[in-house]
Amino acid sequence: MTFTTEENGVFPAVCSLDCPDQCGLLLHKQDGKLVKIEGDPNHPVTRGNICNKVRNMAARLYDPKRLAYPLKRVGKKGSGEFVRITWEEAIETIASRWRTLIDADGPESILPYSFYGNMGRINVEGMDRRFFHRMGASILDRTICNSAGAVGYNFTMGGAFGTDPEDTVHAKLFIMWGINTVSTNMHQVVLAEQARKNGAKIVVIDVHKNQTGRWADWFIPILPGTDTALALGLMHVLFAENLVDSAFLQTYTVGHEELREHVKAYDPVTVSAITGVPVDDIYKLARWYGQTSPAFIRIGNGIQHHDNGGMC
Repeated sequence: MTFTTEENGVFPAVCSLDCPDQCGLLLHKQDGKLVKIEGDPNHPVTRGNICNKVRNMAARLYDPKRLAYPLKRVGKKGSGEFVRITWEEAIETIASRWRTLIDADGPESILPYSFYGNMGRINVEGMDRRFFHRMGASILDRTICNSAGAVGYNFTMGGAFGTDPEDTVHAKLFIMWGINTVSTNMHQVVLAEQARKNGAKIVVIDVHKNQTGRWADWFIPILPGTDTALALGLMHVLFAENLVDSAFLQTYTVGHEELREHVKAYDPVTVSAITGVPVDDIYKLARWYGQTSPAFIRIGNGIQHHDNGGMC
């Protein structure tokens, strides 16, 4: 979140946490302290909806248990034994260790391991990268969370293309696959609810029935790491029952003939044994998807965090 130097008033801001929504916020300040956070109703997409995590961020910022000074472990790891040290001692402890590593193995023996937990302008791609670059540390390809999916998606789609969230109000079928949309993609829920009022159905595929699963019209539990098999099983039914757009495949894709042959081995009985999804549900979902237009699959990060994640 972005803070202003003014001490009192209500100020517009944007959430900096790493989720797809980037919600518009209104920050209430009194005597220089943040006293309330609420959604900005004038934001064209998030429309005042924010998650409870951010709504209660002020309590986190001013929590008396929040770490306010350096602590050094003095007992065994996991024992919880720490003593307070000065900032000077903390900096010297780190710097001396780094100097030893650089002298012995070179600066590339140090890896700045981080990702996009906070997308603030200073935090995410700011002074830390310049510092480690100047040091000569190893350069991290910041793909801890989504590397497999990004590569697989680019191979399949030819780029980072997708559907404008605001266009999804026209969908008649939503498949939320490996994403806890209610907790992590709130504006998509609002748009899906608009579509639902016009008759759309919402299907959720996940390994456990989280808030999104409870919100869905149909929740499909799946064994962890078997999403690829389910996708192949759905394609088996789509091809077998001619529920594909053959003209599109012929014009815009490469390898669809080979794919048609490949998925023959993934019949619903075989796929059910792999995924735990009942045979009838595989047929039902494939037919829903093949016979409903427009349909929208919202892919989550979860399905790529296994073997074959990029292919999935």
